Amino acid sequence: MTQKRPREIDVNGWPAIVSAIALGTIGVLSFIIQPGIVQGYVTHLHVSDAAAVNLVGLEMLGVALATIAMALVGTRIDWRLIVAGGLIIAASGDVASALATQGPQFGWLRLIAGFGEGVIISISFTFVGVTAKAERNVALYLVLLLTYGAFGLWYLPEFLDRVGIAGMFAVFAVLSTLALVTVPFVPHGYGAAEATRPGVRQLPAMMLAVALAAVLAYNIAQGIAWAVLFLVGTSAGLAEQAVANALFASQILAVAGALASVFLADRVPRDWAIAGGILGGAASIALLLGTPGLVLFTVGVCGFNVLWNFVLPFILGRIGDFDESGRMMSFAVAMQMIGLGGGPLIAAPLIDGKSYRLVELVCIALFLVSFALLRIPSAHHRRLHTG
Repeated sequence: MTQKRPREIDVNGWPAIVSAIALGTIGVLSFIIQPGIVQGYVTHLHVSDAAAVNLVGLEMLGVALATIAMALVGTRIDWRLIVAGGLIIAASGDVASALATQGPQFGWLRLIAGFGEGVIISISFTFVGVTAKAERNVALYLVLLLTYGAFGLWYLPEFLDRVGIAGMFAVFAVLSTLALVTVPFVPHGYGAAEATRPGVRQLPAMMLAVALAAVLAYNIAQGIAWAVLFLVGTSAGLAEQAVANALFASQILAVAGALASVFLADRVPRDWAIAGGILGGAASIALLLGTPGLVLFTVGVCGFNVLWNFVLPFILGRIGDFDESGRMMSFAVAMQMIGLGGGPLIAAPLIDGKSYRLVELVCIALFLVSFALLRIPSAHHRRLHTG
């Protein structure tokens, strides 16, 4: 008896798109408010700044390992099974973390939760990548998670004072469990969409490797900055709530950045948008060198966050144009998560007491490296496209 092929859903229908966006947000429940969680570890678990950054680094390492695994085997396993498994792993890791916040195994429990988060992130991003209007849908996804991130960062200090670190992870576990209702709207695999976008040209393997290296460098810079922003503010003498307010403002404005990418996608040359986003991000971090006051700190973090969320759909769209198979997106997401996970682990040993100057300089340098690397395959693609 032959096995019946599972019926596919319409990935361009709104039930599927909403499910992908919701899953993507569940996958980053912890990451999107990471600066506040780092400060929460310092305040409530009474660990050092470097140890707090290292803890979130372990969680992001789990995310990175999961996205690598998904890039390698995601084509051979039913995506619905993967998503259900990822949600269960994330919820279980959060429950265990809530019960062991003071235990020696806490960091490893965060790594397990991060692995589940990475599974969810990888499939949800790849899911969005196979839709016909990938850039629009990525931007809509960013709007939802940024709205959550804005209010989450703003309210997090008070929330942690009320329920503690354990209470936060209990909430995460409940939300991951509830997200199981989205599983029936997830496609079974890449076969859900076969359409190729008109701008796609197949680049040679070496150019694809350079493009992935650019994505990695960019996201290491992002991971470094996002992990230490709260600490940079408090080390400059700013009050915790003032820093939280600045990050809240940056998240609200970042929604505008994501929406701007939707309206400008067909109006601004993609290479110009990418240049402005990456180089502007480096300039924003440069504003935080030294001991910035509240106004300069707010301008810096707002510029960083707005440009990050403005440029991300353009970068992913550009990466998607380099490969006709459509599978480049899953590898790009893996590089993204490796970078975001490796960023805190790289930042932790660079923290010199309460000084973050070396961390910020490394971050700026990686932004510049990513821009230079991405120009190489972009130029090759442009020659193929015009030729």
